[in-house]
Amino acid sequence: MNGFVLRVLAMTTMLIDHIGWNFIDNSILLTWIGRIAFPLYAFLLAEGFLIIHKDKNRLTKHLSILLILVFVSEIGYDLLDFRLRITEYIESQSNIITLLLGYMGMMITEAVLPSGQEEKGERSTMRVIGLICAYALIGFSNYMLKANFNIVGPWLVIAFYWYIRAAKKAEREGNRWSWGKRILVLLFIFVCYLIPYFWVRSGFGNPARWWEEVVNYAPWVAGHVIAGLIISFYNGELGYHKKWFSRLYTAFYPLHTFVIGVICILTGR
Repeated sequence: MNGFVLRVLAMTTMLIDHIGWNFIDNSILLTWIGRIAFPLYAFLLAEGFLIIHKDKNRLTKHLSILLILVFVSEIGYDLLDFRLRITEYIESQSNIITLLLGYMGMMITEAVLPSGQEEKGERSTMRVIGLICAYALIGFSNYMLKANFNIVGPWLVIAFYWYIRAAKKAEREGNRWSWGKRILVLLFIFVCYLIPYFWVRSGFGNPARWWEEVVNYAPWVAGHVIAGLIISFYNGELGYHKKWFSRLYTAFYPLHTFVIGVICILTGR
């Protein structure tokens, strides 16, 4: 499974989710399908970053595009819930903010612990401590900005960065990861991601309240497991990559939210 297939699946599952959310009552199946999208987008962002991370010009360009998408996408995202009061709009922001913070986390990581440069001793320890503090700040920023996936959203992007980095390092050393190892590592990432996610959703509550959130939001768990299975079959190849498709993939989030939002307004949904 190449990058082109992953991109098509990411766009399709997100579109299905938003169609179900806005036009179909009791669309639990479409919601389950929609939960696959964000992990795919997070993984593709991390994969793309590691392809270009040594090219400062391309990194700057990608960062600039994400910054533009933050503002453009927020308009379309708000159109999906055009009947909300202004105070309610402030309580939820688009996924692009989360992806942007994750991208910044990867940039910080490369600045502090560059790929292929393993360090030992006190210097490395201090850098790791600095990275942990930076990651905590990034998660807190996502939470305070009311972006999606509370504190853990950007961490998933960063976790995928480390997953891809470790897998590529093993491959360079002649120890290519088996499919079993890939899926186990991915499931471990999702466990570490979803536990604090539901903890925050439960209001930092007791275990019973936490478990209630897990049950109520079972599609999150199922969607991430399915996304993990899909990602585990990724072969590292780019696949079809014409410019028009790359531009469509980049613009798809704000574009489809604008279209769905306008339809919602015209139909009064």
